Amino acid sequence: MKNKITISFLLLILLFAGCSDYQEQFTFTGVVKEILVEEEMLVIKEYGGVDEGRKDGNVYEIPVDDVEKYSIGQKLEITVFSNTDADIWDLDNMKFDIKTVEY
Repeated sequence: MKNKITISFLLLILLFAGCSDYQEQFTFTGVVKEILVEEEMLVIKEYGGVDEGRKDGNVYEIPVDDVEKYSIGQKLEITVFSNTDADIWDLDNMKFDIKTVEY
């Protein structure tokens, strides 16, 4: 009986651990349009976002650890990771890998 409880408990832990894994969703290139210092976020306008979303490119708010590392007009490549299958922009379920793109 004790072994069944232990195995059930371990399976439950693995199930919850598997649900919190972040999976790569998409990568895009954009330009910093605004820096929101108080919120520690960058407002990024995507290059080539005409097919989906806004006519002149999609606009995203991306949280960062240090806004001072970025400047208006800087070109970035952003890879978005999410731990949910829902097709929504939910910062509580997202992580970002941000790389500077050299001109």
